[in-house]
Amino acid sequence: MRVGGRNYKVGTGLSIFLAISVLSALAIFFLTADTGSWTDFRRISPGHAALAAVLMVTQWCLNALRFKILLNSLDNKVSFATSFKAFMSNVFMSTITPLQTGGGPMQIYVLSRSGASIARAFAACLMGAVLTMVSLLSTTLAILILSPGFREELGRHLVGVLLVAAIVFSILASLFLLSLFRIDLVKQLVGRSLLLLLRFLKAERRLAFTKRVLGGIDQYRRSIAMFARARKRRVVLAFFLTLVCLATNSLIAPVLIEGLGVDQNFSATYLAQPMLFFIAYFGPTPGASGIAEFSNYWMLTSLDINPGMLGVYTVLWRFFTSFIGAAVGGFIILSVIPRPGRAP
Repeated sequence: MRVGGRNYKVGTGLSIFLAISVLSALAIFFLTADTGSWTDFRRISPGHAALAAVLMVTQWCLNALRFKILLNSLDNKVSFATSFKAFMSNVFMSTITPLQTGGGPMQIYVLSRSGASIARAFAACLMGAVLTMVSLLSTTLAILILSPGFREELGRHLVGVLLVAAIVFSILASLFLLSLFRIDLVKQLVGRSLLLLLRFLKAERRLAFTKRVLGGIDQYRRSIAMFARARKRRVVLAFFLTLVCLATNSLIAPVLIEGLGVDQNFSATYLAQPMLFFIAYFGPTPGASGIAEFSNYWMLTSLDINPGMLGVYTVLWRFFTSFIGAAVGGFIILSVIPRPGRAP
């Protein structure tokens, strides 16, 4: 599939995502060593499943609303329906590409097809990503600092994964701060590093590719300048909605565990979720497949959740927090991407 001058191997990315996710879930079933796990899906309470679905849809709508607010703060009006389609398209593309790399361009594409300025759509998506990362990090740090002993309960495996995610975030945050004050230095460092890497890889058209990347940095600088002049109250409101989205999404896990009739410390399970989302957001695999499943397994095991039910719960958790959203986003993309024989 080609979007905005960029090719995406949708089939390959989706296959990798599904393969790793399914294999990870099967591995967790094996680790739990409970022969009754396959029939335990029927134990989920219909009321709790319905509540999880409501939380899932609510989180989608709140995310769509925050992107609409961000665009409105730049005086670029879009409808809620357009913002919703753009966000769900982002969800699908983020599922089939590592480190959320495909979600932004698809979101910009959907917004631009609805009449939004590409520059403003890029700026809004960039700010949305920044707000998401800041909310994930600040919430995670607050939980670890304000909950004594919680870090020890997580276990060394998950702390290690969390550390890697924190390092990735720190690198991105450092580049962001550097770009605010020394954008020319950033361009110089990125340009030279790319040329050296591409020369080592003996890549063709390395100069053209490097110029394209540097052009993207210029676009990024213009986007930051737009939000420097934006209506600050709306940006603050968007950040508040980002936190509400995270809080809403985090409720799905304890609701599902409750629906399975498994004993849990509701608040501990709830507080663990922002850290899982933080890890998954920076996961290097498509849709954080594998990383999300095993991080979830290690975390809930450390919180003394019945291991015999973790296989069932992990599948249900990914179903409500990833699979359904990716499916909805895929259907939306099919409706907005021109196909051969159909007018754009």
